[in-house]
Amino acid sequence: MIAIPSQFRQWERLTELLNRAQRHGLGTLRAEELDELGTLYRQATAALARANSQGRDAEMIEYLNQLVGRAHGLVYGRRSRPPVRLGHLFGAEIPQTFRENWRYVAVAAGVTVAVAALAYLLVSIDYRWSTALLGPCFPDAVEDFAASDKPAGEYFADAAQMLGGANFSAMLMSNNIQVALKAFALGVTLGVGTLYVLIMNGLMLGVFLGIGAHWGRLADLLAVVIPHGSIEIPAILIAAGAGLMMGYALINPGDYSRGDAFRIAAVKAVKLAVGTIPVFVVAALIEGLLSPQHAGPLAANEARFLLGGLAFAALALYLGYGDRILTRQHHS
Repeated sequence: MIAIPSQFRQWERLTELLNRAQRHGLGTLRAEELDELGTLYRQATAALARANSQGRDAEMIEYLNQLVGRAHGLVYGRRSRPPVRLGHLFGAEIPQTFRENWRYVAVAAGVTVAVAALAYLLVSIDYRWSTALLGPCFPDAVEDFAASDKPAGEYFADAAQMLGGANFSAMLMSNNIQVALKAFALGVTLGVGTLYVLIMNGLMLGVFLGIGAHWGRLADLLAVVIPHGSIEIPAILIAAGAGLMMGYALINPGDYSRGDAFRIAAVKAVKLAVGTIPVFVVAALIEGLLSPQHAGPLAANEARFLLGGLAFAALALYLGYGDRILTRQHHS
């Protein structure tokens, strides 16, 4: 460990972070500590430039040269990546990252809810809005079901029977992951592409429920969506929130360069996007294997609402307390 001269106490925190990172690796620093390391490194670089321009205080210049050199080697040096610990990633890092950046997910949810509510109101008042908003194909398919007296479980029954439950689940999972990855990746368009994906998903949800209201079957169409949608929709919102995080970093990098701000946001955003994949797997299994059931326990809408509520509660518990539960079990 390098001793800190008394006149350089302002750099004590940077030295502490550098010592820890060099001994144990950058991966041992928390996300906020990595941000702090980058900020302090830039401050030290600026202080070194001022000291050089003033041409005095050789001891200060020497000390800052050493400090900046160490920091530069850590921040920009070529180094092997530590192995990804999947248990720690899913058990701790993803819930922590979600709670630190929930505001972006809240923005994604707000956009979706606002668009869905508007579409719902328009369609429930005047059915012609359904085709005006989305064209004829999607509304016609939903209307065929809404105009019948079929129970909610029969909405997916034909597709599940034709493809088989496992194949139907795989198809749904692939489609949902593609939508989520698109919402995530389009964050590089300053978030504009992500907002477009959210608007389209909001329109589809609002029109779907609006058709149900128009035909007096809102509860039945909710029962179609809720078993899997209770976790599928939040997962899409999380992926979209990750995209918005990257887009905002490009728009407002703060004290960072635009490239550094994007890289920092992208590390967090990727964790959130990866964290949605198991959620989509579970949602697809529910949609492909349980939702098509129209006899037995899931014949009643109340049972389908209960299933969706339990799935949502499990996801909320994971995001809110998953890392704390894991840490408590690890130390017990």
